[in-house]
Amino acid sequence: MYFRIILFFVLFSSVTRACECSWKTIQDAYQMSTLVFYGKHIGTTKSMNVYDYSGNTIQFDNFEIIRFYKGFTKDSLPIRRKISLKSTARESCGFIFDSNQYYLVYAELNSAGNFYEVNKCSRSKEIKNNQFIIPTQPDPEAGKDEQRELIRLAQADTNSTALLDWNHERVQLKLQHEKAQIATQKELKKKSSMSIVLSTTTLILLIYLLLDFWKKKTNS
Repeated sequence: MYFRIILFFVLFSSVTRACECSWKTIQDAYQMSTLVFYGKHIGTTKSMNVYDYSGNTIQFDNFEIIRFYKGFTKDSLPIRRKISLKSTARESCGFIFDSNQYYLVYAELNSAGNFYEVNKCSRSKEIKNNQFIIPTQPDPEAGKDEQRELIRLAQADTNSTALLDWNHERVQLKLQHEKAQIATQKELKKKSSMSIVLSTTTLILLIYLLLDFWKKKTNS
């Protein structure tokens, strides 16, 4: 009995130590992470043929990327801006995501180098009301705008073209949208002109028929 109690406390203390995290600055977290992005959690899925070291089916947290700061380029950005991270929710120091919520994610490659994952010791956090200002708390960056700092780091990162690619693509999408609007306005204007011509022609024809009818009636 005593042995079980001692074993319990040893295991508990080891788990606790495993999740003891030291505060990281935004710059440190950025440099240590493989991927940094802001996105919406769109659900968790299971892989039917991929297992972890314990033989359990691996789960994945799926995200729709809204904005990225590190780890992607125009050519490597996932199709439809969707990405899946290996879920760590069942691990002692894992991070639990809630579906349909928005997160700033700092992800790293796992030890095997085949999946991206997130743990409690990263700066990953839920973002509410698009608020990136760090609240006053035991955080070395309290009061800072984390998004602005990430943009600055991305711009200064000579090894990353992520932000440039994002801005370039955003400009291209804006131009495409403006061209589509112009084309639509031209089409509407053309249809409007044709409608006016048709209405005018119909009116003239109607007047002609009325005059002709009145003339014939008068002559009779």
